[in-house]
Amino acid sequence: MSEEQTPTNEDATSVPADDTPVQPDPEPEPEPVPPPPTGETITWEPQTWYSITYACRTPGCINENQVRAAPMFYSNDGQLKNIRVVDASDDACHKDCVILTAAKLDPQPIEE
Repeated sequence: MSEEQTPTNEDATSVPADDTPVQPDPEPEPEPVPPPPTGETITWEPQTWYSITYACRTPGCINENQVRAAPMFYSNDGQLKNIRVVDASDDACHKDCVILTAAKLDPQPIEE
């Protein structure tokens, strides 16, 4: 006598029992914005070169709270209203940034 073979479901493709469409995976959560860095109180000397760190604090800016460096930064007349940093990189908000630290360059660059 020959043995009868019964079909098994091992080779069958799995199909949902009902016609419910398969939902795609949800979009990944965006990376959280780091907390705002804190700066120090800076006393600016007029007509002086500094090395600074700064950060944009504009909500929604792609560079929000990212600390960046500018190795050569000029203080102009030393008045805070005339000392500004604007992040002009691609897709940035192009608004004023907060200067966090400043170190006076020693020696000062030679003026041309």
